[in-house]
Amino acid sequence: MAELLDDEALNKALDGLRGWHGDRSEIRRTVTISTVEQPALLEEMERISREMDHDPELDIAGDEVTIVMSTHSAGGVTALDVEYAHRVDELVG
Repeated sequence: MAELLDDEALNKALDGLRGWHGDRSEIRRTVTISTVEQPALLEEMERISREMDHDPELDIAGDEVTIVMSTHSAGGVTALDVEYAHRVDELVG
């Protein structure tokens, strides 16, 4: 099972991510992207999810997509969530 990040590791990880915030239970980022461009972003995120065998929770409201990451089996944020967040950052810049 993946290990939960402690506060120090989580804060360091969040410092290296753009627009992500949260606590040891979950991290999140809201991306503003036109509804025309959303399908392409969601398709790429799905590809990453399949590669990593790790899924985000998504909340889509108009042109805002909120991505929430947590490793449910571990009960909070792990390195897997941080890796997914980095890969999302590469997609959205």
